Formats: sequence, C-alpha cells, structure tokens
Amino acid sequence: MAKKEKIVDQYAQAILSFAEEENQTAAIKDDLLVLVQVLAEQPKLTALLQAQTISMADQEDLLDKLAGQATAGVLNLLKVLLAHHHFDFFPAVVERFVALDQARRGIVPVLIKTATAIDDDQKQRLTAAFQKKAGAKEVLADFEVDPALIGGVVMRSDALLIDGSLQNKIAQIKAELLG
Repeated sequence: MAKKEKIVDQYAQAILSFAEEENQTAAIKDDLLVLVQVLAEQPKLTALLQAQTISMADQEDLLDKLAGQATAGVLNLLKVLLAHHHFDFFPAVVERFVALDQARRGIVPVLIKTATAIDDDQKQRLTAAFQKKAGAKEVLADFEVDPALIGGVVMRSDALLIDGSLQNKIAQIKAELLG
C-alpha cells in the first residue's frame, strides 16, 4: 500500500470508527459528501486552506465558517487534516469512508455494462443476479451502455467480474482457434 493510501485509510478508518461510536454514521457521511462537493466546486477554498502564507488560525477560522453546520467529528477531521498538511487528501478520505461504510453494511457497488439500453425490469433482474452471485446484502448498481460489447452483459465490482459479453466470447473462440 502506497504511503498516501495508508494515510487516507487511517483517516477514513478513524472517522468511521468515531461515527459508529457516536451513532452518527449517516449524518457524518452526509456532511462529508456535502463538503467534498463544495470544495470541488470552489477550488480556491482548497488553495486558501493549503496556502503557507495564511496563518493556521486564519485557516481554522475559514474551516469553521465552511463547516460550521457540520458535525463536530467532521470539523475535527478537517482540522487534523489541515494541521498535518494532509488537507489535499480529504476527497480520497471521503471516498474511502464511503467504501468502508458500504463494506461494513454488506453493500456492494457494481458497474453493469450492456451492449444496448435496457429497461427497469432487466436492470432489476441483473442487479438481483449479481447480488445473489456476490452474496451481498444490497447492491448499488450503476448502468452503462457499451456498444463494443456487441451483446450480453459485463458486471464488475471490486471483488467480482462476470463477463457474459459477446465480445468476450468471440475473444475466447479466437484464442482457442489461434491456440
């Protein structure tokens, strides 16, 4: 694991543990997602918070104004990231927090690609099939149309790949023929 990933994981684990202990996981997750969106839309805020020319007290005041309505745990996380010069890791910490929370709750995100658009009934059946195959309590499915598949479906999560595409079948036959 790279140094940045290790640092991100430690912060995400810490805020998730705090959120669970305080029974505030949903509120903290909501606050984190809002703040990451605000910072993404206002890159000058991030630049100000990381500027070496601005005092730590002024940076903390800016954080208090930015995250004033956020839970105390989120505000504390932001201040710790700032104090340790890891504020640029904040979006990755939030992403990791969400992934850890989903994993603890048995939720598996999956990308389902089809060659053509499919209706809601087909989406529901594919999601249910993946859920059963993955042994997940719940599946968060994103759907994408990829005409390169020619036909069939590809379902991919972090831990599982199911490739039932015609493109893959053609590649397998080609490999067997060319041996």
